[in-house]
Amino acid sequence: MPTIEVIRGDITTQTVDAIVNAASPQVRGGGGVDGAIHRAAGPGLLQECIERFPEGLAVGGAGWTTAHDLPASWVIHAVGPVYGRGSREQLVDAYANSLRRADELGAETVAFPLISAGIYGWPRDDAIHAGFDGIAASGTRVREVRFVTPHEEMARAIESALWRVTPLRILQGARVLHERGFEQVRILPGMSPSGMYWRLELSVGSGDILGYTTGTGSRVAGLDVTAATTPEAVADHLLTLSPGLAPAADPGYAQWYRELMSLVEERAALPIAFADYFDASAGWEIGWGSGVRVPAPPE
Repeated sequence: MPTIEVIRGDITTQTVDAIVNAASPQVRGGGGVDGAIHRAAGPGLLQECIERFPEGLAVGGAGWTTAHDLPASWVIHAVGPVYGRGSREQLVDAYANSLRRADELGAETVAFPLISAGIYGWPRDDAIHAGFDGIAASGTRVREVRFVTPHEEMARAIESALWRVTPLRILQGARVLHERGFEQVRILPGMSPSGMYWRLELSVGSGDILGYTTGTGSRVAGLDVTAATTPEAVADHLLTLSPGLAPAADPGYAQWYRELMSLVEERAALPIAFADYFDASAGWEIGWGSGVRVPAPPE
């Protein structure tokens, strides 16, 4: 799995094997990151795009050219969707297909902008997590992925999302277990007494499968769980922690959990069931201090 870094800076100056361009379907240059990359690369980049992509590229697709005057070796042109006219799956595909092209080239380091989050209008937090999901889905051999942005606020948002992605992947892994028939797996999330760390217990009945706190970072019972880890891989790991676990039905809880996770993923926020001075009688909270509540799970 690649390491993921956040760089505040100019993507055209990154000394990496490949720079990803947030291209239009025509792949003929344009505004924003696309225009900046074409200007820095020189006119040869446009000519190569015309030759290599006479019909352009599909939304969600990616193709490569050489980098011309850029410090990278290649430019990977990825076409993200316009918000309201394309799908999240296409945005995930734009990242995954970019990394597949990188693997074909033998690239080890790749720099991305936040695709579709500029003039294409994709909501920032969902654009970030779609990028993470694309990295995980790609199965890439790339060693290092950089998210590069000139904006301090955007860089902080990506870094914050990286902090949340490990617990999010655990929650998604529990959902995968439900889909595999282990519907009796339950969660209990909350905040530490200091309010600094999010905590989670996964259990079946009175037996614990996993205890996790964000204070341990990305390590989850011996597995490094990052934005590049799939929920399926997390589910596989959870099963190794409880080898005697057998499938069992609990459809009421599984349906409640699906609805919970829909809201968690929509808001990119973690659920809270307990904390000091927290009134759980009003239900669980989505995002510490948000005031957004959902009913407690069925007994």
